[in-house]
Amino acid sequence: MILIAFGSNLESKAFGSPFNNCKQGINLIKENFFVSKVSRLYETEPIPKSNQSWYINGVLEIFSSLNPHDILKKLLFLERLLGRERKFKNEPRIIDFDLLCYGNVILNNINITLPHPRIHLRSFVLKPICDINPNWEHPVFKKKASVLLKKLSNQKIFLKKP
Repeated sequence: MILIAFGSNLESKAFGSPFNNCKQGINLIKENFFVSKVSRLYETEPIPKSNQSWYINGVLEIFSSLNPHDILKKLLFLERLLGRERKFKNEPRIIDFDLLCYGNVILNNINITLPHPRIHLRSFVLKPICDINPNWEHPVFKKKASVLLKKLSNQKIFLKKP
């Protein structure tokens, strides 16, 4: 199971609202990978808390023969295609793609950490993972997504209706 998180909190000239940016991001991922499942979309407060606009977030399950490094390179390329410019950490963004996990692979080097090091701290990632597979187990902590999510009840997350 390969999981990719996506999110947006900026309008774009090409697609408009963050919701539309996410929909376009999903379509672009589908053009480049085999997508087996897509979570519902959620509106979430920025983390760390700030005066930024709220985000639209979700998660995709994909299948690919590419290795994790090549998937990450492809995701960064697709972000640029959609207009993402990286300037500083935790900045507002038109689109963001994060490789969350690659099966049960545990990897930590200068370019990539798997599973993503903050999955267990983010309801905007765990809730969509639960949509896809509530029994998904974190490869390091050996706890189900649904169990990890219960610990984050203080984070605001709302189902986004189109």
